[in-house]
Amino acid sequence: MGFAGILGQERAVSLLKRAIGIDRLPHALLFTGPKGVGRFLTAITVAKALNCLDRVNGDCCDRCPACSKIAKKIHPDVHLVIPEGATVKIDQIRTLTREAPLTPYEGRGKVFILDQAETMTEQAQNALLKTLEEPPRATFLILIAPEASALLPPIVSRCSQIRFAPLPEGVIATRLREQGCEEGEATLLASLAGGSLGRAQELRKSPLSEVWDLVGQVFALPPGRTVPVLELTEQILRQKETVPLFLEALLAWCRDLMVSKVTGRQDLLVYRNREAALRGQSKDLALRQLLAMYRTVKQTLDGLGRYANPRLSLEVMFLMLRDLQAA
Repeated sequence: MGFAGILGQERAVSLLKRAIGIDRLPHALLFTGPKGVGRFLTAITVAKALNCLDRVNGDCCDRCPACSKIAKKIHPDVHLVIPEGATVKIDQIRTLTREAPLTPYEGRGKVFILDQAETMTEQAQNALLKTLEEPPRATFLILIAPEASALLPPIVSRCSQIRFAPLPEGVIATRLREQGCEEGEATLLASLAGGSLGRAQELRKSPLSEVWDLVGQVFALPPGRTVPVLELTEQILRQKETVPLFLEALLAWCRDLMVSKVTGRQDLLVYRNREAALRGQSKDLALRQLLAMYRTVKQTLDGLGRYANPRLSLEVMFLMLRDLQAA
């Protein structure tokens, strides 16, 4: 499929194809943007296009031996550098700088893809500078990071930055349907994914029906009773890995309550297939209550990684949500 397989990044694809087609691709590229929007796939496609044996108009054929080897990550001239543990370490970059000046073994050029480049230690970034300053003729480096500010300024200044945008919900939903997802589920996953196809695919593997049931229980907590709050917290913590997803789903519901209250427009909802329930619940609550509920969930989600006691943070959130509904 080549560059045609990259969704929603027409500007980035156009720039890269044109540069490759006229042999003017910069030797150091920085791909920035959210996770799951095609940065890594694009880097692999660039490596294919540079080394493709049957390249046409700056795009790869995706069929020749070179393309096949790169797809299988066994091409001797295409190297993937990923974190060892939490970081990309200086020894990994030293290996890169030793390999970079060598003549390609069988391709047109050597390509080094630094995924999660923002995890490079400061020493590793400094070690990379000389190669970026004086890149060998047939060597290309592609750094992938969420944003340029995650790297040292001297690194950024030596790279040509290409920004990758969040994907439109329609693009994500269409791809999910192509992968066998039902219409309603595809729409919901696309709405929750924040513009990331990768995130939508992760969510698809999650127990969404169980999460939705838990969201419903939050708004059924009886006033003045603490035991149901403790029981709901215990139920959620039995599968700790789903806690962030639960909070994201709950936050989206609180957001939809406000949208339903203010606009009444179904097309603006995340949970479009639950418009009637949203309309009924939002009708009984003031906008100030809905805003306070949204902020309560958002603060809990933002602080999830910092809290030493997730049980306590969930219990406090549930008590606050229960009391806000009764206020």
